[in-house]
Amino acid sequence: MKMVPKPYDNLDMLFAFHISEKARTRREQYIQQFPEHLRDAEKRRYTLERAVKEVLSEVAEVALLIKELESLPVSE
Repeated sequence: MKMVPKPYDNLDMLFAFHISEKARTRREQYIQQFPEHLRDAEKRRYTLERAVKEVLSEVAEVALLIKELESLPVSE
């Protein structure tokens, strides 16, 4: 039986958009730190893929912290 891929739901799309925008902003801010004549080289070196991976890494760290906090006993 062939499974039909499920389309992304709104939450998935919102998450992807948020990550993309954050990565683009991070990359642009990083590149703007360099003098004008070096920016093209930095754009090739600091790719959007690299920025996305960095943002996703931060999201994973926060998710782990949240998971740890949720597992702590609640004191009353």
